[in-house]
Amino acid sequence: MLARTSAIQPSPALLTEIARLLSSERTLVARMSNLFELLREALWYDDARLISWLDGAGNLRESFAPPLRLPLAWEDELTEQTARQRVARRVTLATPTANTNGLVATAELTVLSVPVVWGDALYGVIELRAAGAQAFSSADQSFLAAVLPLLAAAIATEGEQMPAKTLVVRPSELTVRQQHTLTEFQLDLEDPLALNDLLERVLHWALETTGAEAGAISLVDHERSELSMQVFEGFAREPFSRDVYGEARRRWSWNSGLSGKAAREGRALLLRDLVNAGEFTAALPEIRAELAVPIGDAGRALAVLTLDSPRSAAFGERELAFVQAIAQGALLPLKRALGYQNSLETSMQLGQVFSSITSGLALMDNQGKLLRHNTAWLHIWNLEPEDIGEAFHMPWDLVTRLLARLTDPLKLSEFCAEGQAQPTEVFQETMLLRDPHQELHVLSTPTRDSLSQLTGRLWVVSDVTRERESDRLKSEFISIVSHELRTPLTSILGYTELMLAREFKPAEQREFVKTVYDQANHLSQIVEDLLGVSRLEAGSVRLNQWVVSLRQLISELIAQLNTHISNRHRVVIDVPQRMTPAYLDRDKIKQVLVNLVTNAIKYSPKGGEVVLRVQEQPTLPADHPPGEFLLVSISDQGMGIPHEDIPRIWERFYRVDNSNTRRIGGTGLGLSITKALVELHNGRIWVESTVGKGSTFFFTVPAATEQMRPV
Repeated sequence: MLARTSAIQPSPALLTEIARLLSSERTLVARMSNLFELLREALWYDDARLISWLDGAGNLRESFAPPLRLPLAWEDELTEQTARQRVARRVTLATPTANTNGLVATAELTVLSVPVVWGDALYGVIELRAAGAQAFSSADQSFLAAVLPLLAAAIATEGEQMPAKTLVVRPSELTVRQQHTLTEFQLDLEDPLALNDLLERVLHWALETTGAEAGAISLVDHERSELSMQVFEGFAREPFSRDVYGEARRRWSWNSGLSGKAAREGRALLLRDLVNAGEFTAALPEIRAELAVPIGDAGRALAVLTLDSPRSAAFGERELAFVQAIAQGALLPLKRALGYQNSLETSMQLGQVFSSITSGLALMDNQGKLLRHNTAWLHIWNLEPEDIGEAFHMPWDLVTRLLARLTDPLKLSEFCAEGQAQPTEVFQETMLLRDPHQELHVLSTPTRDSLSQLTGRLWVVSDVTRERESDRLKSEFISIVSHELRTPLTSILGYTELMLAREFKPAEQREFVKTVYDQANHLSQIVEDLLGVSRLEAGSVRLNQWVVSLRQLISELIAQLNTHISNRHRVVIDVPQRMTPAYLDRDKIKQVLVNLVTNAIKYSPKGGEVVLRVQEQPTLPADHPPGEFLLVSISDQGMGIPHEDIPRIWERFYRVDNSNTRRIGGTGLGLSITKALVELHNGRIWVESTVGKGSTFFFTVPAATEQMRPV
């Protein structure tokens, strides 16, 4: 225990400095901290504390004290006597201590307990204590008496400006009934509870035992400096507003409201009348009194329990003390529930990622038994939920269900066997499926538990069909376009080089120029096809539709194509003399006809008939759009198209892979453009073909009914 070593005479200058400090605009907490430092210069002491009543009426109690130097508890009974009798007391106490031999002895301790009174109001009790029986002389007590009016004024001013203050809770302030209720409350929280269930029970107990009409409990987010309301009860309507999406605003900054202040400062706050609260406003207009108590420890709030009432005098110190006891009893269950809630939220987040990710995920044990999978895994393999039983094992059950589609079933079995044989390694493979065609990338990686023990494998399956198709289209585009461009460019460069190198007869020059012109036109058509595909994909092509006679349009077309028709071919036109006109874009349908007729000629190299036929009121496919349409068909007697290639001939750059088509050439864009132009007219295009006998392409265009014709 410390002992006083010298006498210090208080000076008038020190009193002036104290007066300046207590009249400053700093917070009372900051002023009290400096006050104790200045008092130590005037009155040497070991420990000091100030118990204050900010309203001068025994309410809104707050305690200020520097860190203790003596390992002794304060004498609360002496403090109560001083406050009750409003008389200063200087007492010498005998306290137990230990000497160097470890034996218990007694030592003297002097305590000076002085009431802080101004007028008829008691604003607190200031107490000093020091080792020894000679501490706190008459001069010391006189100096302290001179400080008391200044201290009372500072406390009174703080009470007017800050109506919500910390309560000093003592178990003695709880009644026997409240202590019994508190025991029942703690027993009620012994069972493990989910977070919201726990908070609902805590709130219900607080409402029932205090008589508050409404209340809420909010969690504290220290990282974001926010409160998040979890449960509420007793309000006439929801105590939060709605955002622009209609969702409840359950989170708000802790810089507003009494609950926010309680969360920031980690202390209980009481407002008897929100109407005159200044900086605080009620969430609902009918609320008059509000009590906010943090649930936490070490000054760090985990949650805030808020009680509200339309009665301005609904809560006093006894209610506040009891709610603080409830908060203290709820602390450990809350920590337990928050830990469980964090695990639950993490599990839900991972579950949502697992379920929503577009890649197929499958978790299996060391024996290959499927433990869990997401929806995408079933979708990628084209399986139904009923295909997966309780004892689904890889690869046997998967191979059984996919046998008809797997191009190489043994490859899948070997992939699984590698994972079993080398369980710590990562493997990946590409699986090919047919009907429909799919390319799947499968990644198999080991999984481990919390002790790093192997538990099985995780499969990540991605459908890379589109990516591989894009790569194929890119390669084909480069190959085809470079080939198609090189051929006319070679002719143009060759003939122009000849004409520059030597003189030719006029007839030969004309022939050379014509060849260059034709090849330049061919180049122009290739570029136009590429631009056409780009415009169609961008959706920038617009139709200019009019009522058009198909018979006249076809006549103009045949005249234009006469130069492309060889002596081996014969074009037959089968169009009724009288026929309903079409409602179409003349240039776009002419491009469709040119593409199909030139293809018919080009892919029947041995010659034969090319028949162009138009039919009214045809029988259309079941999936055709409704309405009145004309059916146009172009038939040839050429090489035909293999059945397996028919679905793909409409793709960009796709060409049937055989020696004849490679010799004929082409960019593979014509049919893709043709299909897009027909569908822009709300028509459809399809083909019927037999290898070695020829093909017939059909497409529909809308008939010009009265509803379609422009006014």
